[in-house]
Amino acid sequence: MNGKMKEMMGKMDADMKEKGQSMMAQCKSMMERMEPEMKAECQGMMKRAKSMMGESDKPKSGDLVFTHKAASGFDEIEARVESDAEAIGLELKKHYPFSKNLPAQKGLEIKEDASVYELCNAPLAAELLNTQPELNVLMPCRISIYAKDGEVFVTIPNLETQLEALGAEGELKANILDLYTKMVEMIKAW
Repeated sequence: MNGKMKEMMGKMDADMKEKGQSMMAQCKSMMERMEPEMKAECQGMMKRAKSMMGESDKPKSGDLVFTHKAASGFDEIEARVESDAEAIGLELKKHYPFSKNLPAQKGLEIKEDASVYELCNAPLAAELLNTQPELNVLMPCRISIYAKDGEVFVTIPNLETQLEALGAEGELKANILDLYTKMVEMIKAW
């Protein structure tokens, strides 16, 4: 590719990124004032904006975790975790509201919100324990929600990468990956 072509492509990328950032800012502003049913439309706009900026909401092979920048607020996500997880077959086992309980317990200052949820799909857990118990290190499913610089992120372990590293096999691997896909889709809706 010659120099002029590279320069032209660079300008196009910068223009698309700028337009995407503008769309994101507009959406965030609108979401603060809108009715709940309008949020879905705005979330779609945000996805398109991320695409324009070259960002992806898909787990990448080899990454240890999948992180999603949420459109919803921290408290709104916390209010949804249990019911949304139940809808995909996960049961809440434990919630660690670190930003709320650590300061109270230890007198520490936590500057931004942070929580971890432990969830379980009992039939899948039983299948794992009965066929490849060495994979129990993957249990329970964990979801981390945290705020950073005024934005909210949701992170889960990348089970594709972990299953490859741990040597999961056959139907068990397929079942775990199916649940993982559902978890990714769930958090992308936040």
